[in-house]
Amino acid sequence: MDQVRATYKRRDAWWTVLLVDPLAGRLVRVLAGVGWVTPTRLTLTAFLLGLAAATTFLAGGGWLALGAVLYYASFLLDCVDGKVARLRGTSTVLGSWVDFLLDRVRVVAGTFALFTGGFLATGRAAFLLAGIGVAFLTLFGYVNGAAITNAQATMAQRLAGAAGQPAAAGSPPAGGGPAGRLGDALHARRIRLNLVSGVEFESALFVIAPVAAAVAGPVAVLWVAAVAGGLLICFELALMARFWRAARAFDRSGAGRLPSPTGAPEVAPREPRARAGTGGPPTPA
Repeated sequence: MDQVRATYKRRDAWWTVLLVDPLAGRLVRVLAGVGWVTPTRLTLTAFLLGLAAATTFLAGGGWLALGAVLYYASFLLDCVDGKVARLRGTSTVLGSWVDFLLDRVRVVAGTFALFTGGFLATGRAAFLLAGIGVAFLTLFGYVNGAAITNAQATMAQRLAGAAGQPAAAGSPPAGGGPAGRLGDALHARRIRLNLVSGVEFESALFVIAPVAAAVAGPVAVLWVAAVAGGLLICFELALMARFWRAARAFDRSGAGRLPSPTGAPEVAPREPRARAGTGGPPTPA
């Protein structure tokens, strides 16, 4: 089991760590020794399960609970495929790209089906507006997260280069105070401090919301989407504020200054000097 745990991400969403990895780890132990079970086939199976879940979302009614189960199974296999690849040492850049692409298609299909199904069942335009909002939040979360991750990697590389040391991997320290202690406690369990990210948002939409709608009616989808969307926005703003402070301090330190594109040394601007023989204002040298 230690070899399987070594395939886990160093930091992950709490939904994955607490509700998916315990089962995914056991599946990896079983499937890793089965020759015909390949990461690619697991990826395709996860994708097909995601499309099946979207079909049930569109049908609505009593099918919604089944859709939640299918989506959970899809996400579970999506976690298993990467772990099997890492355990076997067969991870590839192309495989990672295909996995990411199919994930995005699955989310788009699920979003369209869930909110279109709600609109067809109730005739309320609020479902269509909510679907547009969910699509925007999902896209923004991934683009913003990728941009911040790349910027943090650049900062770490430049600091490491200035110190003559290799860049450290992983998230920056959580810091001091209550937030720092909470972050340390979460990190000790592999849970990242950003508690509501894309994973939790999508799980709320495609697992919790369908179950709630099956019990309380289609309008429950709107309530779950509103709460999950609000929490996602709050945590994204907190993440952006934290990065803004770190990046500003980094730039002020001088480590973030980009080299001249021509390779010429930077010349510090000279102080203006007064015009000789006049009492007028100083002029540039």
